[in-house]
Amino acid sequence: MLKKSRLEEVADLLSDRTSPKGIKQFYENTGIFQDDFIQIEPMKFDGHTYAIDGSNVVICSWSVASLNWIRAGYVKYCDRAWLRTVITYDDAFLAAAEEYAEEFSPYLVGIFGLEVLDLEETELERLSSYFRELQEYVALLDALRSARSGDLILYDGGFAHWKSRLLKGALGVILKEAEEQNIDVLGVSKSNTFAWGPDFSRPFVQFAGLVGSLVAPRKPWYICLSKKNIRPNPDGWDGKIYVVRFDGGSDNAFRVDAPSFVADRIGYTLGKLINCACSAECYGYPHALFRAHREIRIKDQEKNAEKLKFLNLLSQRGLTEFQLRSLLLDFHDVIEVKSRGII
Repeated sequence: MLKKSRLEEVADLLSDRTSPKGIKQFYENTGIFQDDFIQIEPMKFDGHTYAIDGSNVVICSWSVASLNWIRAGYVKYCDRAWLRTVITYDDAFLAAAEEYAEEFSPYLVGIFGLEVLDLEETELERLSSYFRELQEYVALLDALRSARSGDLILYDGGFAHWKSRLLKGALGVILKEAEEQNIDVLGVSKSNTFAWGPDFSRPFVQFAGLVGSLVAPRKPWYICLSKKNIRPNPDGWDGKIYVVRFDGGSDNAFRVDAPSFVADRIGYTLGKLINCACSAECYGYPHALFRAHREIRIKDQEKNAEKLKFLNLLSQRGLTEFQLRSLLLDFHDVIEVKSRGII
């Protein structure tokens, strides 16, 4: 058990370093000042908004592979009205070192015109995450090709530093096509790792939101992080990263990534979006992204039903209860007297 004194020290440290009295220090350490909080003016927007999301759950796993269920798609809005939901992928994915190439090829090669992934051994544990991201890019491309000039597409996640990521080629194809079609694309992240402070890592986005509430009360605003003293470095990619409060009455701010062609008109683009972030269901967050998450996510009941279906298929093929337990049960769960619902 941790010493109480150490817990108290950390609690005091966190409380002190994240309190409003640190605003002056925030200015000095980050290079972000009151004038950097730019108010967002609402813009008339007659186009469509698309929001992309995906879901990934484990059905069963064993020592060398796992069977996952992956779903991806998007929703389409006109102003604040939902028009339709499109599911672009909804199927099982076998995450196995020897099998992944044939799973990825139809999409990387057939859709994006890229080469097959060649993963390092250390990356194989993230196979299902990579495949889910790929399917989200397929959904993003499908939405892009359904959109018209001036429309807005929201992606649940970030774009920054994509040139160093495994699926950089796919995202590059998407952003190039979006620029050619004059369609705004933004990556909106619900979580992030940005920090500030020289002697203690303070959560940056949350603290920026607190400062913004004081310097621009009851106003939607954005700040650009380019050339600011934030960790990790927000520069070094072909675009800009922002922190945005979509509604002045909300307590929440979000990281927003904009490729360079959107960053050039970021105030106008955000002005099109803020009218769609005032729903009581998700106040201060774009409702299209909220609905995409709720409709595309794989629920526990669905996962459990699919797991039972898979186990039944194995039993029909002659596997006994003992064999199923030996194959699929983690011994950590034996020690903890858990069954994980294996059988």
